[in-house]
Amino acid sequence: MDGIETSAQGWSSQGTASAGLLARLTEMTLAKHSLWYEAVFATGGFALALYIRFVADPILPPGFPFLTFFPAVLLTSAFASVRSGVVVAIASGVAARYFFITPIESLSLNGASAVAMGFFTLVVLTEILLISAVKQALLRLRAAQQRSDDLATSSALMFSELQHRVSNNLATVAALLRLQAGQTKDVEAKQVLSVAQVRIDTISRLQRRLHSPNIQSVAVADFIQDMAADTIDAAGAGANVTLKFDLTPVQVVHEKAIPLGLIVSELLMNAVEHSPGPEVRAVVITISLSQEPYEGGGHLVTLDVHDSGKGVPDGFDVDTSKSLGISIARQFALQLSGKLSLFNAADGGAISRLQFEN
Repeated sequence: MDGIETSAQGWSSQGTASAGLLARLTEMTLAKHSLWYEAVFATGGFALALYIRFVADPILPPGFPFLTFFPAVLLTSAFASVRSGVVVAIASGVAARYFFITPIESLSLNGASAVAMGFFTLVVLTEILLISAVKQALLRLRAAQQRSDDLATSSALMFSELQHRVSNNLATVAALLRLQAGQTKDVEAKQVLSVAQVRIDTISRLQRRLHSPNIQSVAVADFIQDMAADTIDAAGAGANVTLKFDLTPVQVVHEKAIPLGLIVSELLMNAVEHSPGPEVRAVVITISLSQEPYEGGGHLVTLDVHDSGKGVPDGFDVDTSKSLGISIARQFALQLSGKLSLFNAADGGAISRLQFEN
């Protein structure tokens, strides 16, 4: 397996290097150059091709007068300009005819030399047309990519702005509920409005944390700590609650993070609501997260919220509970295809446990 992974990494590195080289060559091909650059490149390419042809002449068999000039035309057309390639092609044809096609040192054409020059003209013309077509295709591809990038950026900005407005609207609703609760004299109505305000405020904060469309997965440990702090802060119970964490690093897909965050919020609010009472100065809530291999493949994630409260009454059943918070948490657990349970801990207090496959 290590050999396979090493080989895969090697192929991946080679692919990355090849892609980078191709990108650089594309940039060089499409770059705009000054006339001075084109002149120097064309002159240097032609001179080098002519020099190599002279050096190789003694070892080359007859019939290869244009051998070194083809690359010069190709490279000049690609990395200088098409018009420079045309100039090099003309100069190369004249030089090849004069120095390497019999009769030597003559520009006259007979049957054989005319055929040779016709062949050279056809090849370099094909080279130049191909390079020109490739450049036009690359320019169209670049323009299409730019339009695609602009559209993606615009879509991301619009999505972010939409999510931001949704979060702000939710925060506004939560603030209105808070004001309404403050003006309500009925104790039960005040409590209902306060709980609703906390829930909406928590959803608003969750929306802000997970609004990015580019998020593919979420680190649950960090996410839970942030959500727990947000929930306690929204509930206004920070002075009376001590949070402890025992969290194993776990990654979940973005779609699972939202119901998971809402479950954590509901279980925390339930723990705060059923705190020991005013005779105890603070309630301690421990949030634990673990992950174990699942027998059917994947992993089984277990989330425990353990409070130091009075525990649950005898005969308590999560599935038949009338508590709104437990009902909400149970519905979100179903979205995760998970199981929610609530029971008394051996050392006191209650444990709310969520298990789901990851």
